[in-house]
Amino acid sequence: MTPRMKPLLFTGPPGVGKSTAVRKITDALGLDGVHGLYSGEIRIDGKRQGFKLELMPSGESGVLASPDIDGEVRFGTLRPDGKRRLGLSLTFLEEVACPTLHDALPTAHLMVIDEIGPMQAQSAVFRRLVEEIVTSGVPLLATIALADDEWISALRESSDCATVSLTVGNRDTVADAASDYLRTRLAPEASRV
Repeated sequence: MTPRMKPLLFTGPPGVGKSTAVRKITDALGLDGVHGLYSGEIRIDGKRQGFKLELMPSGESGVLASPDIDGEVRFGTLRPDGKRRLGLSLTFLEEVACPTLHDALPTAHLMVIDEIGPMQAQSAVFRRLVEEIVTSGVPLLATIALADDEWISALRESSDCATVSLTVGNRDTVADAASDYLRTRLAPEASRV
C-alpha cells in the first residue's frame, strides 16, 4: 500500500505565482474527482476592488472581501477615515464553499485550496474544514500565505505537511514536478476528464 501523501502547500510572497502554479497543476492533471476553492481578485477598470471565491468544479462563486461590505473585520490599505478598505464577508465561504467541500471529501481524489490566507482564516468553519482535509488522507494541494497569523503559521510549519517556497525562478519547475508527482500518487480510479 502506498503511504499517505502529505498535504502539499505552496507558500511565497504575493505575486510570486502560487495560484498560477496550482491552476497549472490541476489543468495538467485533468482528472475527475478534483474539488476545491480558488481565491481571486475582483478587478474593475484594471483596479483591484476586492476578492472572490470560486468552487471547482462547479464554478459557483461569491464575494470574500469588497469595499462595499461593512463590517468590523477589514483588510487592505487604510482609508482616510482610518478603516481598512475591504470589508470581509464570510457568508459564501461558510454557507456554500465549506459545506460543499466537506460533502465532496468522501469521494474526492484531490482537494485544492487557493488560498489559506488571513481573510479565510477569520472563519472557524474554514479552519475546521482545512484541518479535516489535512487529517483525512485525501491528497491536498493548497497555497498558504506568509502571514503572521498563528494558525496559518502552525499549519505552514507543520511536519504533517510538505511546504514548498515558490519563487519566480522555481515556480514553473516546481509546478511541473508537482504535476508529475501527483499524477503518480493519485488513486488509480481517478479518471482523466
